[in-house]
Amino acid sequence: MTERRQRRIAAVIAAFNPDGELLTNAAAIRAQVDELIVVDDCSSVPDAAGIFSQLQQQGIKVLALPRNSGIAAALNRGVEELESTTTPEFILTFDQDSLPVAGYVDNALACYDRATAASRKVAFVCAESFSGHRVPALGAADGFPEAFDPMQSGFFIPVTTLAAIGRFETGFFIDCVDSEFTARARAAGYSVLIGAGCEVGHRLGARLPATVFGRPLRFKGDVMSFNYYSPFRMYYIVRNGTTLVRRYWRRNPAWILRRLVEETKAQVLRFAFSPGRRDLMIAAWHGLLDSGRGRDGQISNELVNRFRAR
Repeated sequence: MTERRQRRIAAVIAAFNPDGELLTNAAAIRAQVDELIVVDDCSSVPDAAGIFSQLQQQGIKVLALPRNSGIAAALNRGVEELESTTTPEFILTFDQDSLPVAGYVDNALACYDRATAASRKVAFVCAESFSGHRVPALGAADGFPEAFDPMQSGFFIPVTTLAAIGRFETGFFIDCVDSEFTARARAAGYSVLIGAGCEVGHRLGARLPATVFGRPLRFKGDVMSFNYYSPFRMYYIVRNGTTLVRRYWRRNPAWILRRLVEETKAQVLRFAFSPGRRDLMIAAWHGLLDSGRGRDGQISNELVNRFRAR
């Protein structure tokens, strides 16, 4: 533990319209790091101000973005603040609904130290599982499992990685931000490792059963289900996923192909069984078009209003 405390470790939580769960999660994260910053991505719900005030009373720094700018911008703002003030050696990133197990940071650091001692060039260490669901792996070399396409929450990033490849891609706004960062790290010759014992409790999205005439479909005895996303999220998923393919397919074709296969399987279920499928298809089409046009950032107000009018 003495060796651990000689190495400054900080964390950033990106928050938007949080509920009281953020207070619990922030306290658990704060107990494992030397400094924690919460970045408010221009929350609009009435209870948010009180939650952020409680965090400040607990000694946690809260930064507020002047307008809703997306998770990448929120994380980057926290990283920028840390790098300009306390200059930690490692920075963790978390979603507001993520709760790391006790010992998460020590386990991630141990994984990083073992890998670098074995001459591995480590971009970051990610979670091993989310709420009991194991993170898919690419394989393992020399006993160090490589993550396939890990979620951003729980990234344990040495600041040397950020200095070498940059911060998160703000143009993606939300969705595929973690995938782009992973692809960029791999393109630069880094490993992305799964940390043994690094588990995160995470609120799962809306998961719906696939049904036909009200009867659930089954595959090998199990009910088929899928993660439902709103049209707004579908726009970002398709736009950013398409941009990801265009940007990295030459550098890492095997990874891109596997990601395309996994995403296609999920999208087939969504388009076949989601409520409001017409809006999802419209959102996906506009996302595809905007990627081809090189557009990024926040979804247009025109498209948002189109969905709200329905």
